Amino acid sequence: MGPETPARPATHLPAATATRKRAWILLAGIACVAATPAAATESLPTCLTRQGDETIEAAIIRGSVGPQELLARLAFAEGRSTGFAEDPLVYAGIAWGVMNRVRLAEASPQMRQRYGRGVTGVIFRRGQFNPAISTRSPFSKDFLCPQDPTRWRLAKAAATRAIGGDDANPLIQTPWEHAHDLSLVVNFYYPGSTQAKGPRAPWEGSPGLTFIGAVEIGGQVLPPERIRFYRLSQPPADLSTGAPPQP
Repeated sequence: MGPETPARPATHLPAATATRKRAWILLAGIACVAATPAAATESLPTCLTRQGDETIEAAIIRGSVGPQELLARLAFAEGRSTGFAEDPLVYAGIAWGVMNRVRLAEASPQMRQRYGRGVTGVIFRRGQFNPAISTRSPFSKDFLCPQDPTRWRLAKAAATRAIGGDDANPLIQTPWEHAHDLSLVVNFYYPGSTQAKGPRAPWEGSPGLTFIGAVEIGGQVLPPERIRFYRLSQPPADLSTGAPPQP
């Protein structure tokens, strides 16, 4: 320890000066407290609610939500459902997985019939993403009304990158995928979710899908314990020119 610093003599401010100083400190503190929630709220999308017995999709349409925000809302809700909502890679993986369906459906009428048309058609396809289609889903409220600014920013950034197409798709890996600039990784499963039926997806091992293991996104690894990804074993018949995908 160094030498002790001599104590400074007490400084006594005039009463009026001290009162003004305390007032400024109080006002600054109030302004800080008041501004923080407002700033956080500004970063969130509009909170939507269902009217009567309308569907979640109807509420989204009524709110005039565009494709990019819609994808971010889904990534946010699904990301929370994985049990790893703090991981940016989880949101990225979900956003890329959804956009793989969208882009494959754009190129293949066969896949369009299976997954729907565009971001809206894919997200609201019956039996696919519970937060977007089931009012019973505990995460449907997260889809309609995201309330966590930090995680919303992660979901929004992931949606922006995936839908923009400027970044390289980390799920384009096989020669067929590179040749067609399309990914056949269109199924994914969250083993850590409270809604998971087990550590592996019910369809794992089926002849039409291949589990692909860990995925590298932006130089970091998204482990299968967080999201398990599956690739179509064969490309769509109407896009089947060339060799089938090889891992």
